Amino acid sequence: MKKLIYIIIASAIALTACEKTLDFPFEYKQPKLVLNCTLSPTEPIKFTMSRSMHALDSKDIVFISDADVVIFEDDKPLQVVPFSSPNGFYWTTYIPKAGHTYKFHISKEGFETIEAEAKIAEPTSINGLSGKIKGEDGIYNGYFDVNLNFNDNPDEENYYFIYTTTEFPPEMEEYNSDYKLDLECNDLSVNRSYDRELLYLADEIISNGNYTLKFQANDYFTDVYGPYYEIEYDNDNEGENITEDSEIEDLPFYREFEYRLIVHVASINKDYYQYLKSFDLYNENEGNPFAEPTLVKTNVKNGLGILGSISEVTDTLKFVIKNPYLEEEK
Repeated sequence: MKKLIYIIIASAIALTACEKTLDFPFEYKQPKLVLNCTLSPTEPIKFTMSRSMHALDSKDIVFISDADVVIFEDDKPLQVVPFSSPNGFYWTTYIPKAGHTYKFHISKEGFETIEAEAKIAEPTSINGLSGKIKGEDGIYNGYFDVNLNFNDNPDEENYYFIYTTTEFPPEMEEYNSDYKLDLECNDLSVNRSYDRELLYLADEIISNGNYTLKFQANDYFTDVYGPYYEIEYDNDNEGENITEDSEIEDLPFYREFEYRLIVHVASINKDYYQYLKSFDLYNENEGNPFAEPTLVKTNVKNGLGILGSISEVTDTLKFVIKNPYLEEEK
């Protein structure tokens, strides 16, 4: 027994003597400024500033709130000094213009000065939009088939993404929300975002100056029959629209209402297109130890992040949703 104990002790000492400290092959690099901005001709310039993080850095994101920012429009400096907040959010009152190029020149003590440039594309135009409820006899089931045709300038390199939102009529505005619908498309030339909310189109697949896209929009979040269900079956329902002096039948949407599906077509610059696609790939590979490392696209010189641009047009499909419980009563 004593012999066995001696052997165990000797083995432990030997193993301890064999310990070796392994150095991680991580090289410390000077942090870089990170810019995130998407320019639009419909709203003032706004963006965020932070600094890059080391692979072993356990801190939260460090925002930069006191950077010196100069913005150029077609190589001419704008007389605009952005306001900033402690969380690294910057904003101006200046609305950029489609067809113009904007350059950011940003400096901060302790960091390399960064530059980024983006041209805001002219918005496209929608030639035709049609759709139908995907279901038997037009009964709403949350699925819509959509046909979209829009223009493309054959003399320019253009990139697009498409998404859809919904809107209820004014008398039902309490049911509105700003989420994007889930999209599906069988066109192999079209890519879908990781969150299934965007469809990407590159210029090289478009010919003849316009493109027709067929896709399906799925509204998994809105129960358009919900208002009827509450009215008919919830005895405790005392909604804002119902008073002691009114009847359920008096509500403007009691028998039917108009469901609006809004289709958005966004023209974006090439850098922003590549950034979105690479960011989707990064999200898809996250947590997969066998995936190739994904580098997210950046167009910021001496820094990281993205200066993108977007010009958007919309059109609306309208569907009449009827109260199904009235039919059941018959």
